[in-house]
Amino acid sequence: MSYPADIPLQMLREGNARFAEGRQKPHYTLGERLSVAREQRPWAVIVGCSDSRVPVEVVFDVGPGELFVTRTAGHVMSEAGYASVRYAVETLGTRLVVVLGHEDCGAVTAAREGGAPEWLAPITDHIHFSADATIAEAVDQHVLESVADLRRWFAASDFAGETPVVVGAAYQLGSGEVHWL
Repeated sequence: MSYPADIPLQMLREGNARFAEGRQKPHYTLGERLSVAREQRPWAVIVGCSDSRVPVEVVFDVGPGELFVTRTAGHVMSEAGYASVRYAVETLGTRLVVVLGHEDCGAVTAAREGGAPEWLAPITDHIHFSADATIAEAVDQHVLESVADLRRWFAASDFAGETPVVVGAAYQLGSGEVHWL
């Protein structure tokens, strides 16, 4: 369902508050599955990390069909990732894209500490932050750089339609809270 970006952003904030407080709604019911089997109408795109400790729909307390999620280690975007986001925005009509990093990200840690195996370079080479940044600061800086990259990509593309709002956030593993950047 297409909403102006401020509405899904508020829905994500409220869903995360429910999750962090342990007040989640029941999801993935038979009715919900049958409803989304016919079509998908997500109201937000989440570009997130593939870390198994960050279950995006759970973190935002949403059901099937509400979010369009693309995940890679360190939320590093590739051609396929950009195309996926574009599909959700241009074809499905989502108006909000959230880049979601998280506390204790292994990809950011590998980029910061160096010494990662060469096969991880397609990820670590795309993670940038200031030299004196803590891991938490590096995560936030990487999220903000990814937000800027997505905004530049939309501006430079032949995208047809209203450019979405792109924002950044970071998930705290212990508390379950998302802080918005």
